[in-house]
Amino acid sequence: MKDPTKKSLLERTAETFALPADLLAGLSCVRVVGDEEVYVQNHRGILAYGEEEILINGGKRIIRVVGQGLRLSGMTPADLTVTGEIRAVELE
Repeated sequence: MKDPTKKSLLERTAETFALPADLLAGLSCVRVVGDEEVYVQNHRGILAYGEEEILINGGKRIIRVVGQGLRLSGMTPADLTVTGEIRAVELE
């Protein structure tokens, strides 16, 4: 059994450089703003795109945004923003 007082290399690196551990681990960060915007940081691209569903590669998980009138309102290699009438955000 792992000693709970010992920290992993990832945890120690995150603390040393004051970085979020999720970004160091390659995980995506999803932020939902009301029912009109979803912001995804550290994504790996769009898998499917439509006005009612957008699938985003989040690394270890697929991020599924469901709604109406969905559109990709901004995208960089690091983050993206989906706007429209957001009804659900699911992790698969």
